[in-house]
Amino acid sequence: MADDSERVDDRAKFRAMTEGTQEDWMKIAAHFGPFASAGGKRVLDHLRLLEGDYGGFPVDRLTHSLQTATRAYRDGRDEEYVVCALLHDIGDTL
Repeated sequence: MADDSERVDDRAKFRAMTEGTQEDWMKIAAHFGPFASAGGKRVLDHLRLLEGDYGGFPVDRLTHSLQTATRAYRDGRDEEYVVCALLHDIGDTL
């Protein structure tokens, strides 16, 4: 989640990528680490949002996602395919 409390001088100043300075990119890199390290938690949080969302179907979207990933795994699909199968409905909560 974005940190609204960060100071303006802690952020890059450019308006176009071609204007970015070394200092700008150092600031961006300093903020990216904590954001990236929380990625797994964010993905799981979004997956949990599917629980209880039936949309008229017999099973909720979380169960459907788990079933889809399980079928892909049992079919011998690679890890990327299984993860995509697991997460294919997380955009439905937007």
